[in-house]
Amino acid sequence: MSVGIPSANPAYSLQSVLTAQLQLLTDVAAETSGSNFSTGTSSDPSGAAIYNFLTTQAQGADQANENISDASNAINVAQGATSTIQSSLSTINSLAIEANNGFNSPSDNAALQAEATQLTQGINQIAGETNFNGTALLDGTNSGTTPATAASATITNNDAVGAGGAVLSSASASGTTTSGTFTATVDASGNADVTYTDSTTQATTVVGSFAAGSSTTFDGTTLTIGNVSASDAGQSATVQATAASSGSTAATATIQTGASEGQTTNVTFANATTTGLGIANVDLSNPASATNTEGQISGAEASLGASDASLGAQSASLSYALQNNDVLSNNLTASASAIGDTSEASASISSNLSSLQQQISIAVLARANADAGHLSSFLSQYA
Repeated sequence: MSVGIPSANPAYSLQSVLTAQLQLLTDVAAETSGSNFSTGTSSDPSGAAIYNFLTTQAQGADQANENISDASNAINVAQGATSTIQSSLSTINSLAIEANNGFNSPSDNAALQAEATQLTQGINQIAGETNFNGTALLDGTNSGTTPATAASATITNNDAVGAGGAVLSSASASGTTTSGTFTATVDASGNADVTYTDSTTQATTVVGSFAAGSSTTFDGTTLTIGNVSASDAGQSATVQATAASSGSTAATATIQTGASEGQTTNVTFANATTTGLGIANVDLSNPASATNTEGQISGAEASLGASDASLGAQSASLSYALQNNDVLSNNLTASASAIGDTSEASASISSNLSSLQQQISIAVLARANADAGHLSSFLSQYA
């Protein structure tokens, strides 16, 4: 503001005093509060509107980061639980390998089975009880949309044969494939003896004996025998068949990760129960069932690994969102500050000028009042 000398007219001088006084009060209020709007927004309504909008957006970004922190902590809890489940799966696999031993006694396998049963129960307990603030994480409640998967037939072991190639030349699944384990072993006559162990019932079925180059289809899975002969007796192959999955649709944990309406992120947690991992029945009572268990555990470990990878990717994405909100909040806060916060230098200058203006106005008014008083005294002598 500038400093002016008011008119000697008492009325104008009084108005100048009042104006200077009001400006001084405004300047002092701005200095002491640090806000340009400490005495209201009437002096700059558009600036106040922009300031309020920017402040609201900054606060929204900060709150979104609180949501992101909650989601990140939930993911950390889930990852800790899946790590424990992974250890249990690894132990069950070791037990299955130990059970796949023809020198074990029935009591040996019974002891192995008891431990495996406890571990599978523990997996379901961990998956069922893991939660964040009461929200279930690993029981499938918040697994989102799980896509359908086609049936598969994976050759996990295939011994070489003397004529070249291996015991099995191929294995293929179809829409009717059921989950289980095929074992093909070359016998003394040069045929491949095929058995099938169902993952659900653990019942082992003798599929038949097949000559070199022939094919057989059982429960939707087709095996083609390689160029086997009697000299290959004892050589074997193993196929893990997995039934098709129709997929599923479940809820997701949805959080707002941005300052504006609609800026949300869905966080999903895979079903880590034995059912969700594809473990139908763990049976270590005999080598055939133990081999089937190994196949189931291998699939479960792959499924759990994919789940951990998904959790890691979601955690990284949330981290980037948090960084973006930090930058947004800082910039919005700085912009709002430029509008709403008092510039101490400018306020100090304005306050000094207002004080000076007030003093000048008071001095002029005092002189005007004095002059008016002399004139009244002079006139009263001749009244």
